[in-house]
Amino acid sequence: MKKLLLLGWFCAVSLFAHPHVFLDTYVDVLPDKIDIRWVFDEMSSSMLMEDYDKNRDKKLDANEVAFMEKDHFKTLEPYSYFMHIFNGKEELDIHVVHDFNALFEKKKLIYTFSIEKPHMKKYELRFYDPEMFVALILKKKFLTCKTTKCAVEGYDADFYYAYKVAIQE
Repeated sequence: MKKLLLLGWFCAVSLFAHPHVFLDTYVDVLPDKIDIRWVFDEMSSSMLMEDYDKNRDKKLDANEVAFMEKDHFKTLEPYSYFMHIFNGKEELDIHVVHDFNALFEKKKLIYTFSIEKPHMKKYELRFYDPEMFVALILKKKFLTCKTTKCAVEGYDADFYYAYKVAIQE
């Protein structure tokens, strides 16, 4: 009986510990900033467009983008926008992002924004959601580094995703 209860508890807990939103995460390391592009999965895109495309034209106008930034994107600041800078000793949160934009293309919602480039010779930009509701997927082909040395490493499982970009100036 104890084994059955334990199995039931494990199954119930595991229902909550998996991603509900999948973001293909593109990173472009530039000389003065880091550009980020999130491409949402089709289901999440559809739900968000239903909420934020007020005039139902399948496009986001300037007012809709501004509202989406305030009502959806900025609420991620307490989570460091699911990104952390690791300086070799500790993780640093990200509280400021720039140049936010949102668009709907090929049935997918896309967020673009940038962060300031850290003033460090060597660091990591880590992508993860500690609550495991959002999977940030970063593949080698999603990374662009023209003036720096960069590499992608990550952990990809059915229930947890964590990636990092190691950057060396």
